[in-house]
Amino acid sequence: MLEKIRLATEEEVAEVAANSNLTAMSKVLVMGEIKAVWRVAHELDPVHFNGAPVQKMYKFIWGVENIMRGAGVTEYFYNTPADDLKYHKIVEELGGQRLSKQPDYRWRINL
Repeated sequence: MLEKIRLATEEEVAEVAANSNLTAMSKVLVMGEIKAVWRVAHELDPVHFNGAPVQKMYKFIWGVENIMRGAGVTEYFYNTPADDLKYHKIVEELGGQRLSKQPDYRWRINL
């Protein structure tokens, strides 16, 4: 018989906290030794700049952040192409924190 999946205890959450990017919107699920972070997240992805000048890119992101902030959003997530250094610089200058240590694939599973 399969073990039941349950919410993690505080101790189990602490075990994965250092490398799981936990937020107030995160839940840690456990089944035996397996732990997974279930995150309800605001996301701004993709952003299609379509060759816009850098100043316009900054203004757009700044404006969208203000809309989100006004709606009560406290954080958002996004992906950038690994090779787009101009976009990386903009995100970093706006206070973005790089979470991935290597390029990774993004997946979607329809339920």
